[in-house]
Amino acid sequence: MKILIAVHSFLPAQGGIENHVYQLSKEFVANSNSVLIITSSEKNTKKEEIIDGIKIKRFFKINCPFFSSVNFPILAFFEMLKQDPDIYVSHGYGSIMPILSSLAAFIKRKPFVFTLHGYPEIKGKKRFFYYIYKLFMAPIFLNIAKKIIIVSKASKSKIEQEVNQNKLIYIPNGVSEDFSCLEDYTKKNNISYIGRLDEDKQVHILINVFAKLKKRDKLGLLIVGKDEGVKTKLQNLAYKLNVDAKFLVLGYEKIKQAYCDSKLIVLPSRYEGFSLVWLEAMACGRPIFSSKVGDAEYIFKQAYKDKKDLFLFETEQELLEKLEYFLENETKYIQTIKNASEFVKKEYSWKKIGLQTLEIYKEVLENKK
Repeated sequence: MKILIAVHSFLPAQGGIENHVYQLSKEFVANSNSVLIITSSEKNTKKEEIIDGIKIKRFFKINCPFFSSVNFPILAFFEMLKQDPDIYVSHGYGSIMPILSSLAAFIKRKPFVFTLHGYPEIKGKKRFFYYIYKLFMAPIFLNIAKKIIIVSKASKSKIEQEVNQNKLIYIPNGVSEDFSCLEDYTKKNNISYIGRLDEDKQVHILINVFAKLKKRDKLGLLIVGKDEGVKTKLQNLAYKLNVDAKFLVLGYEKIKQAYCDSKLIVLPSRYEGFSLVWLEAMACGRPIFSSKVGDAEYIFKQAYKDKKDLFLFETEQELLEKLEYFLENETKYIQTIKNASEFVKKEYSWKKIGLQTLEIYKEVLENKK
């Protein structure tokens, strides 16, 4: 099967969608399929290259100042028309890529499959753009799509208002078998955030909480991720609160080490669909404390069983209390963390997720005949 995947950003850029597409593509190639990624160019990236058997073509882009996922890759649409894949695929609500690739599929009379990673919950000035996108742009690719894969159960009730429910199918995120650490979390001292640095991730909550921890002098604060407009503000906050926060930008191959160097991970996001950080932290045997967003309660119930409420929070004060309790009783969590690691590695392997996704693509192609 020849698969063309259009995505707003790809490796070496870091993010949930970027890593999801990379891992899926590796599985597609491993199962004797051809994959071509059409994406936008980043600084110091090649226009064309092959990574792990995945062909990549990058195109110059014009960035939208408000959204990391919204850029306009000039000439990408013409490349999509030039190609002759069996199926067109795209990822990410809010991106221009699903529109371009669905139109290319429509013109070429090829099937199109869209993957929804999360339904944005936008506040402030950004809301105007999303209203325009929802009313005038999203209907284009949602109508053309033969199937819509939803990564998050929590997103279903929102997107089903815009599409035929028969198109929807749930296939979650996965985790790489590489995510495993030799030493357990009790031997580490970093409290870490791993992910994009933007307003919706609410990293300031973690900095505020870290400043109030009783044992902060024995701990480090590690913030890993690409800046998308808030790094300076976060650095200023850390300085004001006398917090020595270490900010890093790491390539995908080094992300696992950031988990392994951590005692625990905190994800204080305003919204998520199904965060890869949950699975990656769990697989690495690292406690993950998350705001109650997206599929968090569902995943944490699966992995942590009746202990899930120890790891979920709704307010800054609640996060502080749960981190304080953990730091005083961290050895009591060892078996729970071990069980969670074993569970996600078995149930959410990329091999399993890749095969499920390929079955949907094959079904769409069969129905086309």
